[in-house]
Amino acid sequence: MGKPFHRSWIGSLAVTLACAVGSALLSLLFAFQLSASTPTQTTLVGFAVLPADTFAPGIDAGEKISANGRTGRFNGQPVQGFSAVQFADRTSFWFMTDNGFGGKDNSADFLLRLYRIAPSFRGKGGNGSVKILSFIQFADPDRKVPFKLVNGDRTLTGADFDIESFVIARDKTLWVGDEFGTYLLHFDATGKLLEAPIATPDLKGGFVRSPQSPDLNGDANLGSSKGFESMAINPDRTILYPMLEGTVKGDPKGLLRIYQANAITGKFQGIVGHYKLEDPSHATGDMTVINKDEYLVIERDNEQGNKAKFKKIYKINLTKRDKDQCVEEEEIADLLNIQDPNDFNQDGKTQFRFPFQTIEDILVIDASTILIANDNNYPFSIGRPPSIDNTEILLLKLSRSLNLDSQIGLPER
Repeated sequence: MGKPFHRSWIGSLAVTLACAVGSALLSLLFAFQLSASTPTQTTLVGFAVLPADTFAPGIDAGEKISANGRTGRFNGQPVQGFSAVQFADRTSFWFMTDNGFGGKDNSADFLLRLYRIAPSFRGKGGNGSVKILSFIQFADPDRKVPFKLVNGDRTLTGADFDIESFVIARDKTLWVGDEFGTYLLHFDATGKLLEAPIATPDLKGGFVRSPQSPDLNGDANLGSSKGFESMAINPDRTILYPMLEGTVKGDPKGLLRIYQANAITGKFQGIVGHYKLEDPSHATGDMTVINKDEYLVIERDNEQGNKAKFKKIYKINLTKRDKDQCVEEEEIADLLNIQDPNDFNQDGKTQFRFPFQTIEDILVIDASTILIANDNNYPFSIGRPPSIDNTEILLLKLSRSLNLDSQIGLPER
């Protein structure tokens, strides 16, 4: 079964013509389909890479880590696990790292941060390198967190929260989506926590909680690492749309709740709809705004390298829902089938695949260009054997322009 509301105009036209004029004209139509640009065709127009072994100042992390030839403790903090992205200025971006090494038990020495980075994109006059400009350290100096933190200085670590999504509100404060709670976390522009973690309400009363929740009192109703992997904000930056990565116990299998919350107070205002996964075994990676109704979502399988079969981007419309309250979804990009006529990644091929296990960063640059990046899960993932994964940052040109709100993206000049 396909996506709700998803239709192929070429397929529909083909059936009509076949009934009218027979197989000869139908064959011509299919030949046209093969030669023409498809609605999901994308082209690589910018490429930059941050080497896996990139470190920033801070305590030596990775005491419990040993994989693929890398053994902690590392020399400082690995700059890895990019799980969300927003604009910093015209030439740089804020990328947020997740909890670090994948769990509470191995990430107590991984510091939760935003990194401001400047990619020098091949295809845009650059050399493909990435420069780290600065970082923001998340912390709780005012003791808003009600449970015990790892560090006495109240700097936050991957054993405290599993942060996976973030947006910047109109008042310049930061909203971060967590997977342990699951929580919304509210920080000021310096990374200081402004209020206690905001728990996610359940439809039937109580709260949505993962097995790692610090305030779990009973059975969890959400799977591990299935919290707010994705979160978008409307063009006015007043409404948050956090989306769960997994199905809440009792909900139909493969349906993900898209919540609405106030971007000033963080108060939850209900559920605006559900995202229906193409396959219940899939996961979402990130969500970003196009206009007040339309958003982009990354959906992926859990494979990497040659085993990767499904890494796609869908456009959703929150105001168009079916009888099950599933939002309209339209495929706009296949990340395993990207045109690279200028070979910007320098692999000697004109076809480009983005076969990483976790692809968790998306941002609209302009009406026809999006930015995509992977979470490299340092030092575990090997999406491009034989080496462990770098962080690759792409600029992709879409075959069809988005109906972009004027407040979104970068101006042409």
